[in-house]
Amino acid sequence: MVIMDRAPLLPCPHPWRRTDGSPQESGKPAGNALTVDSEGAAGLLLPTRPTTIAAGVVLIVVGLGLMVPGGLLIASGHLMLGIAGGVLGLLGLLFLAAGIFALTRKQREVGIVLTPDHVVLNWARPSVRLPWTSITEIRPVSLRMGRGRGAPSQNYLGVAAHGQGEVNDRMRKLAVRFGPDLVCAVSMRTVDLDQLVVLHTLRFYLDNPRARAELSGPDAVERVMSGRVAGPE
Repeated sequence: MVIMDRAPLLPCPHPWRRTDGSPQESGKPAGNALTVDSEGAAGLLLPTRPTTIAAGVVLIVVGLGLMVPGGLLIASGHLMLGIAGGVLGLLGLLFLAAGIFALTRKQREVGIVLTPDHVVLNWARPSVRLPWTSITEIRPVSLRMGRGRGAPSQNYLGVAAHGQGEVNDRMRKLAVRFGPDLVCAVSMRTVDLDQLVVLHTLRFYLDNPRARAELSGPDAVERVMSGRVAGPE
């Protein structure tokens, strides 16, 4: 993708760097920005990683794990063991069917959606909706996963805003760990685009209100995929 060639040119903030100064990566993104419909308004989607694929694989593995011993118990010839095996086999079949359904159904387009008027996190239930006019800062933060100086850290994208907006309690409780003025925080491990592109895209449209009109069409997708999200419009 073109976006992966341009991403290293974007500056990496200090909170997202290791102790030696090198950038702290957050997985290997493979998604693309695209235009989607968000509750009746078109917007730019910065996608998150699909969770149903991983869940489907887990369900299939669990299902097979139950069906195999179930079959062995049935084959033993003992009545009670056969009944227990039938129960395990039935449970395994249900898990297997659920896993196949999760893998074959159409994936919902989820992620951070930027519309001309709002920033929407559409994977949350209910969706998080923040008006651009209420957002005061897009802040990179990190959470250290240990006490040692060299302990790994996890990158988050915090959003500071006036008021609370439409944010659920779980999202708000996570955000206040990084600062009392943050209303939500998104783990960069869940985002399926380069973390620097996501950060600078949000900052670009926050700092350039006149450019937000393009968020409902292909111009925003082209801007993100070419990495033209640093500096003024």
